Amino acid sequence: MTKKILFVLSGNLSTTPRALKTILSLKNFYAVKIYAINRNDTWLKLDKNLCEEYNLSYFYSDLKGSKKSSWFINSIRYKIAKFKAKIIINNIRVNAFAISKASILLCNMLGNKKKEKYDAIYGFSFSSLYPAYKFAEQTNTPFNFDVEDYHPGEAIGTDAENEKNRRIFLMKKLLPKAKFITYASPLIGEYTHKLISGYPKNNMLLVNNVFSKTEFEFKENNTEKIKLVWFSQNIAAGRGLELVIPALANFKDKIELHLIGNLYQNFHNDFLKNYVDFVKVTPPLPQKQLNLKLSEYDIGLAIEPGKDLNNNIAVSNKIWAYFQAGLYVFATNTPAQKQFISEHKTSGIIAEQNIEDIKNKIQQTINNIETIRKEKKQRFNEAQNFAWENESKKLLKIWNEI
Repeated sequence: MTKKILFVLSGNLSTTPRALKTILSLKNFYAVKIYAINRNDTWLKLDKNLCEEYNLSYFYSDLKGSKKSSWFINSIRYKIAKFKAKIIINNIRVNAFAISKASILLCNMLGNKKKEKYDAIYGFSFSSLYPAYKFAEQTNTPFNFDVEDYHPGEAIGTDAENEKNRRIFLMKKLLPKAKFITYASPLIGEYTHKLISGYPKNNMLLVNNVFSKTEFEFKENNTEKIKLVWFSQNIAAGRGLELVIPALANFKDKIELHLIGNLYQNFHNDFLKNYVDFVKVTPPLPQKQLNLKLSEYDIGLAIEPGKDLNNNIAVSNKIWAYFQAGLYVFATNTPAQKQFISEHKTSGIIAEQNIEDIKNKIQQTINNIETIRKEKKQRFNEAQNFAWENESKKLLKIWNEI
C-alpha cells in the first residue's frame, strides 16, 4: 500500500520553493496531501496553477479570513495569546499562538481532520511547527520538520526579546519529538542541534537549497564588459546594494551590473538613479526562466549584509543558483558564505563588508577575468553533482525508512 504523507505549510506553496521541490520529488513514490495558509491572492493563483500542473491535493485557509466573523475571532485569539504568553511562559500552545496567527488557522484546519490517516507528517516554516506536531500527536503519526532558517536568530521588529524566547522555547520543546529534522545549511544545522543537544545527530539531514539541473544551461561569455548579476524578489534598501554599487562605480567602464527583481521606486529615487549609467534593471522572472538567464553573466553577487544571526549562517538560494549556472561568486564574508567558498575552491571570492575591500576584490576579479571565464565550464560541471536530482535522493532514502 502506498504511504501517505501530509505536508503542513504556514505560507503559500508558491512562496515555499523548498517544500515544493520536496513534494514534487516524493509524489512519484507516495500519496501527498498539502495543508497551507494563503497569505496573498496573487500567490494563491500561483498555488492553484502549480496544483493543476502537477496534480497536487492542496487545501488552504486564508490568513486574512474569508469570513469577517472567523477573522475577528482568530485575531482576538492571537491577541489573547500574546498577552497570556508574557504570564504563562511555559505553555506550548499559548507560545505557538502568540508567535503567529497562521499557527491558529492551521490548528483549526487540522483539528477537523483527525480521522485522516497518514504515515508521516512534514512541517515547513516555523508557524507550522506546533500544528504539525499537535496533529501528529493526536493521530499517532511520525512527525518531521524542516529548519530552513534559524528563527531565534532572525531580526525581530517588536517585542523582540519575548519573541526570541518563545521561538527558542518551542524549538526546544517540539523539535526533539521529531522523527527526523532536515536543515538548509551546515551552520543552521549546528545551531539547531546545539539548541536541542540531546537529539540524535543521525536523525538530522542537510538538504541544500539547490535546483534541478534542467533549470540551467552553459554559455560562454565573451562580451567586452564584464557582466555581473544580482537578483531578489525585491530590489530595495538594506540588501547590501548600497555597499557594493558605489564600489562598482569605480569600474563602470569595464563592467555592467544587472539587477533582477521588483524595483522599489523609493530605492530608485533615493539611491539607484545615481548609477543608471552602468546598472540595468530587469523585472522579476519565474524561477526557471531566471535560472536559465543566469548563464548570460560572468559574476553573481552574493552581498549578504549579515543583518542578523540567521543571515550570517544561512546559505541563500542565490549563491546556489550562481554556482549551478557556473558563475563566479562574489560574496561578502558571512560565516556561511566563507564556508561555502572554502568548500568550493574555484567557485568565487570573499570580500569584507566595507567599500575599500570590495573595491580591491573587484579589481582582483577584473584582473583574473580571462581565467574566470575559462573555468566557467568546470564550475558548471562540478555543480551538477549538487543538483536537486542528487540532493533529493537523500530525502527518498529517509522516507523509505519511515
